[in-house]
Amino acid sequence: MSREKIRSLKRDVAMRGDGTAMLTLLERSIRFGHRKLALLRCLQAERMGLRIEAEALRYCQQVADSMSREELERLLGGA
Repeated sequence: MSREKIRSLKRDVAMRGDGTAMLTLLERSIRFGHRKLALLRCLQAERMGLRIEAEALRYCQQVADSMSREELERLLGGA
């Protein structure tokens, strides 16, 4: 996926609340091992009321579980 496509998906999420774009970004973050970004995107998808696949939820839970409380607070402070 090109950088321009990623930017386009991010715009679609920000401007139109596009759930499909959000889930695409989440899946990509997981696939590329972008752990913290995946966690942030998972939380954003949940706030949007999207149905997140069980495998993605497990991955993001494992990421959260592996982080210290301070790390989580710093990360979520920007969410």
